[in-house]
Amino acid sequence: MEGKMPKNFEPDSRFVDRLEWQLASEFRRKDRLKPAAGKVAVPRYVVALSLAAGVLLMGVAATKAADLIKDSWRKKIEVARLETEVKLKRAFLDFKKEAMAKAERQVSMGLIHEDDALVSKLGVERAASDLKRSLVDLEEVKASGKAPRNELYAPAVGGRDFVSERLEIDKRTLEVDLGLRRGRTERNLKEKVDLGLIPKSGWEDFQASLAVQEAEVGDIEKRLDLRRRLLAGEISAEEMEIQDRTTAAERDLRQARSSVASFQRRLELLRAKQAVGVISESEIQGYQFALDAAQAELNLALQQIDILKKLK
Repeated sequence: MEGKMPKNFEPDSRFVDRLEWQLASEFRRKDRLKPAAGKVAVPRYVVALSLAAGVLLMGVAATKAADLIKDSWRKKIEVARLETEVKLKRAFLDFKKEAMAKAERQVSMGLIHEDDALVSKLGVERAASDLKRSLVDLEEVKASGKAPRNELYAPAVGGRDFVSERLEIDKRTLEVDLGLRRGRTERNLKEKVDLGLIPKSGWEDFQASLAVQEAEVGDIEKRLDLRRRLLAGEISAEEMEIQDRTTAAERDLRQARSSVASFQRRLELLRAKQAVGVISESEIQGYQFALDAAQAELNLALQQIDILKKLK
């Protein structure tokens, strides 16, 4: 905006004269010169420019100070929140450890099966992972002064890749859970299927869910690789975003296909029961609605993948 400076910001002539005198005194003091009669000739435009620059610098400093104060409060609040979260999760982990120790004692006395103690062990693993994740969040907040960021394009903080650290924790949690399901749950479920206690479709659903979970571990590995390549400058942020969204859409497609297949199997069983008058049509309608919803999710995932392929 052009024009004269507002009057409120124009230096008063007496103030300018006084400033000229102060400048002259300072010059004489530094140069160790004797006082001379009259004023040192300091051009008025120099004084005016000095004043204008001072006003601007003061404004910038004030704004910066306000931002620092604001950021400081934001950081304090976020740190306090996460410190409280860490305390709660540490207490919860201790509780889970006590439950696991109790389960192990019961196993040693023959009160429960050894497989049942694995559930307590998984609870400890999950609680430990959850606590570790909150500790990583807390360390990031202390380092950056901002809330934790999980986007693959988020910058490293102080040379530390917090995003990848959290992804590694999530991967480890999935792997532990998958290991337990493959061991205890798969064995117990197979025995019940063989004994005819549950239908074969239940076994098929379980195997499908295992396949989905295994794929989720693979998805995290893909995200870790994308993150590494982005930080190394091997791919652009746009390329990374497209690939990450494609991975997410492919995951949604897998889950939707698994759900569609599962609901279709259940509906076949229910219709067979309906044919002999065991169940009514209203009981089937709920599963039909779920099947339609899963099919809609499947179609949406296919559309997303198609759009993302065209962006490459």
